Amino acid sequence: MIKTTLILLIAGKSKRFAGKIKKQFIKVNNKPLFIYTLEAMLKFKFNNIIIVSSKKDLNNIKKEINKNILNSKNIYYVNGGKERVFSVYNAMRFIKDNNIKTDIVFIHDGVRPIVSKNEIKELYKEVLEKNAAILASKITDTIKKVDSKKNIIETIDRNFIYRASTPQAFGYRIYMVAMERYINDFNYKKRLGKKIVTDDAEIYSAYAGKVSIVECSSNNIKITNKEDLNFFLNLL
Repeated sequence: MIKTTLILLIAGKSKRFAGKIKKQFIKVNNKPLFIYTLEAMLKFKFNNIIIVSSKKDLNNIKKEINKNILNSKNIYYVNGGKERVFSVYNAMRFIKDNNIKTDIVFIHDGVRPIVSKNEIKELYKEVLEKNAAILASKITDTIKKVDSKKNIIETIDRNFIYRASTPQAFGYRIYMVAMERYINDFNYKKRLGKKIVTDDAEIYSAYAGKVSIVECSSNNIKITNKEDLNFFLNLL
């Protein structure tokens, strides 16, 4: 039987969200935003859940999960890293170090509460076949490439452009090897390790192979500002 593990990232510092409270902890109808995200993801039955957060937020997170999630067994807690990629790596290492049976990992942003059950199911089917897949939405606007002075130099064919989203799903063993290779290169400033990556699929593409796309709704946004939050509120 295929074992799945959800890695939910809620260690972000909310640098782009104006306000005193981190966006993942903003209360909506007396529930923090990350709980809405977790509830959306739990419409799919994962074998294990790993919550990645900052150490200082951990007690509050556990309290909210115990309050709002009826079945909170098989939930583990891991400290986040300085950047998103290191938070994911901490979770991947936790799986390895604690022998948590995992065939597929789903990595999801804690502030994407609008993902649907059907999108997760379609992603699962795709990763079973391809070993690496992400949700992504089609671009409907015309895309322009510009130079350093913001002069248009090219119109990009939008038929080949997608906006990457999450969850992103990978075969655990192959992705663990890819991550370890990235971390090693990062330590020695080689190859992809010369920069901080912001997308899980980028690591897989560089060190393991092709990543396919499962088309999702453009509603599956990452809440990064007040306008995004209002959009979510209007959907409730």
